[in-house]
Amino acid sequence: RDADLLLAEATFVDEVPEDSRRYLSSARQVGRQAEDAGVGELAAAVARPAVRGSTALTAALGGAALLGHGLLVGLAGPAGAGAACAVILTVGLGVAAAGRRGGPVQRAVAGYGLVAAVLVVPAGAAVALIGAGAPPWWQARAALAAVALPAVALHAVRRHWPDRWPYGSTGFAVAVVLTGLAPVAVPGDEPVTVYAAGAALLVALAGFRTRPLAALPVAGIGLAAVATLAAVPVALTALVTPYGPPPALWSDAPAVVPLPGAVPVGVALAVLALAAALATWPATSTVGAAPSAAMVLPFAAVAGQVLLVAAGAPWPVVPAVALVAGVALLLVTALLVFRSSFVAAAVSVGLVLTGVGLLNLQATRAGTLAGLGLLVVAATVAGVAARHSAVRLAGWLIAVAAATGFAVTAPLAGGLPLRVAAFAVLGVAALALALAATSSARRATTPGTAAPPTPGSAGPLAPRAAAGTAPVGLVGRALDAAAQAVALVALLLTAGAPRHGATVCVLWGAAVGMRLLRRSESTGRRWVFAGIAGGSEVLAVWLLLVAGGVAVLEAYTVPLAVLALGAGAVALRTRPGFTSWLALGPGLAAVLLPSLAAVLFGSDPQPWRRLLLGAAALAATLLGAVRRWQAPVVLGGVTLVLLALHELIRSWDLLPRWVFLAAAGLALIGLAATYERRRRDLLRLRSAVNRMS
Repeated sequence: RDADLLLAEATFVDEVPEDSRRYLSSARQVGRQAEDAGVGELAAAVARPAVRGSTALTAALGGAALLGHGLLVGLAGPAGAGAACAVILTVGLGVAAAGRRGGPVQRAVAGYGLVAAVLVVPAGAAVALIGAGAPPWWQARAALAAVALPAVALHAVRRHWPDRWPYGSTGFAVAVVLTGLAPVAVPGDEPVTVYAAGAALLVALAGFRTRPLAALPVAGIGLAAVATLAAVPVALTALVTPYGPPPALWSDAPAVVPLPGAVPVGVALAVLALAAALATWPATSTVGAAPSAAMVLPFAAVAGQVLLVAAGAPWPVVPAVALVAGVALLLVTALLVFRSSFVAAAVSVGLVLTGVGLLNLQATRAGTLAGLGLLVVAATVAGVAARHSAVRLAGWLIAVAAATGFAVTAPLAGGLPLRVAAFAVLGVAALALALAATSSARRATTPGTAAPPTPGSAGPLAPRAAAGTAPVGLVGRALDAAAQAVALVALLLTAGAPRHGATVCVLWGAAVGMRLLRRSESTGRRWVFAGIAGGSEVLAVWLLLVAGGVAVLEAYTVPLAVLALGAGAVALRTRPGFTSWLALGPGLAAVLLPSLAAVLFGSDPQPWRRLLLGAAALAATLLGAVRRWQAPVVLGGVTLVLLALHELIRSWDLLPRWVFLAAAGLALIGLAATYERRRRDLLRLRSAVNRMS
């Protein structure tokens, strides 16, 4: 199309009248004369150091105006524009070299001459391809490639003309931003990600960290941000859904789905990783490479995934590579000591890669089991060998969680029901309980702060930090809690199968009962384990009763009450500060109150329940009176009184009315005759009850 336009222009020039041709020729001649005059003015402004500043400034402004006029005239054709660019490049470099030894104004003119020379390089490359009839996208590519020349030349400027560096870096920043963002304005559907990443790499090559900074850091960071934002959609797709939408669980291996734009985005991310390495690489060996590695790692990790998708890697290559890389990053970070900047980047990238790897491996049973198995092994290694107690704790907890997932997945993959998987999960809980018993006595180290590396240290590794001591048994207590949670999961998996649930409860009660036998266990923790074991066994009894269709209330309340009363009696003997209400109140309430409610509000006569409840209440009252325990006396007495009133109400219609009237009259007469003595008896009873424990 450009060639056609040039041909049309040439045809137009051939067809215009002779007077017009002479006018165009004279205009070009005037442009060349203006350029010559501008060159002379600029040479006069910087050639003589003794010239006054105002004179030099006037001459420089005039020369710049004349050169600008010559450039505008030269834009009428590619040849003229190319010649004008060459003149500006030559004059700019000459002015920059000649004006360094002059006054302040001349040095400023020399600096702006260097700016013009830097800016005209990509413009000249684009103009050259316009003259050759190349399409617009090749013009943009040529301009971006031409910016590499000023990037290299700026190193010589910084070394030999340090006073010109701010001007050169500013001009380079403007040129690199314009060429890096050229696809936004240039037709041709060029990937802005690649252009912006390449421009950011050129900024890093030009001397990103040189002082004074000028505009280069702003340009480099801005271009890197543009490239990153433009790559986000493709990068997210390559990470999360490399084979199309997320596959359903165990729906078979997905087919390869082409991802448009994966190649340029992968190349751009690799270029950004290189640019980050150049921009952050330490200038001296005393700093260490951890900051540089922290900046490079995210770009390199995502670039690898995107390039694998672009290459059409079949399943499960992409998720497997992501999972292995993520687990390796996390494991290396856990086992070795790095600077905090690298640790933050490695942990973030490792978690993301591990998560997307596991997500995309769920397409098949084998993939799911392999991913969970790898996670179990890696987390176990971290739990055993990590340097800090917090990392070891996290490793053990992740290992328990992954092992639980594996224990659920493996039976399901074999076609077994969930109630069978519950026993595998219970095995994981028992293993966690055993690990807790062996870990609680081990001394843990607190997380330390890595010190700066010594001179000559290689890589991002920092020297080992001094480890302190943490509370003993932290990992053990966490594993105990995790074991209880996993056992609860096993019980929930038996929903709808009470006999399986009862078996799980019995086994878990036995396991916890063995756990409390460890020698160095504290008394408080022994009580906790005993309560869990007893509660598990009671729950097993309840589930068996439900499975057998037993509807008798006491079948459910009496086992729990016996357990509570036994624990309370032991507590009264071993803990002097315990009262009977704390030790025996819950158990007595469990054995008396549900049956009392059934008697008072039930519709059936229930003679045996009334008889046995009265006997139990009487026994509790007598035992409390003998042992001077307040809770049995009060609860048993209240139960007996309520039962007596209930019996009285039931017998109201069974006896003649005069019997009740006679009994009430005799009671009132007796109470009136012995009122003072009964009153003293009540006060003594109240005092005796208050003195009970």
